[in-house]
Amino acid sequence: MNESIGARWKGVALAALLAVAGSVSAATQLRGAEAPDFVLKSLSGENLRLSEYRGEVVMLSFWATWCGDCRAQLSELAIMRDRYQDAGVELLAVSLDQNARQASEVMAGASYPVLHDAAGEVGRLYDVTKMPVMVLIDRGGVVREVYEGFRRGNEQQYLERVQALLRE
Repeated sequence: MNESIGARWKGVALAALLAVAGSVSAATQLRGAEAPDFVLKSLSGENLRLSEYRGEVVMLSFWATWCGDCRAQLSELAIMRDRYQDAGVELLAVSLDQNARQASEVMAGASYPVLHDAAGEVGRLYDVTKMPVMVLIDRGGVVREVYEGFRRGNEQQYLERVQALLRE
């Protein structure tokens, strides 16, 4: 009887582990791979290519105007970018809003490039299924971290990883 209960618990534990493993997004599976390159138009009107930022640590943030956590995350990332820009850190904010006007109203005066992905092609390329998503890319163009969601306090974790990448 005890063996049967133990086997049943092992089965439940295995099922739970598989459920958790199955819920890992493809975005997080980009870790260690070369960051997919793309070209998007910035809200200022110029086309920007991710690969042009090789040699810098890039914080690639996917967001939308309706997402309060996205705006909170961008605020924290902007502070980090401004503080470490001279050391080689850049923030690229990719709006997944359908309307560029919405994004430009919210981001007026941003000190970093704000890109618009109206068709969602880059969002699909990075398998963004929830927001915000911040992809941390090293100087060689390799995805080092993928952060999904945002809570106050996450910025300390971001800062530690960015500082570590700057030391490499």
